[in-house]
Amino acid sequence: MSDSSSTRPLPAIHRWFPTVYYGWIVAFGCGALSFATVGIGFYGMAVFLDGLTGTAGFSNTEVAGPTSLYFMTSGLAGIFVGRFVDRHGARGSIIAGALVMAVCLVAIGRVTEARSLWVLYPVMALGFAASTSIPANAIVARWFVGLRARAMSISHSGVSLGGIVLVPWATSLIASDGLEVTGLALAGVLLLIALPVTLFVLRFDPADHGLEPDGGTQVLSNPLLDRAVQQRLWTSREALATRSFWLLALAFGLILFCQQGTLIHEIALLRERTGDARAGAYAVSVTAAASVTARLIVGVFADRIPKRELTALLMVTQGVALLGFAWAPGLPALYASAVLFGFTIGNVYMLQSLLVGELYGFASFGSVLGLLNLITQVMGGLGPVTLGVLHDRLGSYESALGLLAGVALAAAVVVWQVRPPPAAVPR
Repeated sequence: MSDSSSTRPLPAIHRWFPTVYYGWIVAFGCGALSFATVGIGFYGMAVFLDGLTGTAGFSNTEVAGPTSLYFMTSGLAGIFVGRFVDRHGARGSIIAGALVMAVCLVAIGRVTEARSLWVLYPVMALGFAASTSIPANAIVARWFVGLRARAMSISHSGVSLGGIVLVPWATSLIASDGLEVTGLALAGVLLLIALPVTLFVLRFDPADHGLEPDGGTQVLSNPLLDRAVQQRLWTSREALATRSFWLLALAFGLILFCQQGTLIHEIALLRERTGDARAGAYAVSVTAAASVTARLIVGVFADRIPKRELTALLMVTQGVALLGFAWAPGLPALYASAVLFGFTIGNVYMLQSLLVGELYGFASFGSVLGLLNLITQVMGGLGPVTLGVLHDRLGSYESALGLLAGVALAAAVVVWQVRPPPAAVPR
């Protein structure tokens, strides 16, 4: 316990739950933050792609190109956001990012020329990177160590809940009131949730308040984690020199290429298959709901079975889901494909982190994951524009998704080749 004379008081909300370790309030606060920022900044991009092509009359390629740039820009910006958060805390980053996102949402709703998206989307990506997973995870990681996975399952649940609630609402709003009203409404939701939560709930470090991680609870470490591996320090050059790093980068880059491309086009492809944009919006919600459920299920077993095999299985499953989107007959089968797709998407992100922790340890986890994330986000960012171009060239989503299913299977083959890097004596 820190010296009480140098500690800061907890926010007033703590008085409502005086017997609860404040870290749990922080975890739920990060979940609310993710509901707004990631729910809009990630799942919401599918709404804008469909809305801009259906309402504003832009082509699929005209919108998919800036969308891909959006994801690649957010991946690159994450390196700098992480350094800022480590040095100055997360709350300033979140507030600035939310404000930038809100301004861009309003502007996107008023776009009349497709070329404007090439400016608005990368600027919004900077706000997205500054206000979403990196600062939120950095906060939770400081409040929890032994109970970190449980706490992050709470904070990450907000991401999928954002997809479940906000996507069908925004899609209906576009249909009834247009893009301009939808942009204003989404900006309002973002600010009304993100700013109060950040100012009045979130705090960066328990030590600032005289508290210890996990509330001082002694939690046994996972016996499957070898101490030498976990404490081994890796420099960026050393990590980049290992075969394991590049196999991970290729495998997760390929699967995120498929995943982000399909997710962004999910509303549009369901509209093409069924003639109803709302069917696509509901499919995105089904995908998000399946993601929440699947993450909780897999989280129970992930430490008991080899993560490499589990990851390969999920990648194969995603390939099957893409084939379902392409060729499933009728709406029920398409929704079944959305469930199968949702089962994989949240777990892919989780297993990427788990494999990095297992192969490179926790002492260098942030630096190795940051390097990996840059590569995989750039590759993932190419997915939306590639699927858009393939759609326009081939005339439909069926053949394009068949090609992406092959890429997902290739990712499974690559991740199957991953082996631990050579053991090293901890420094």
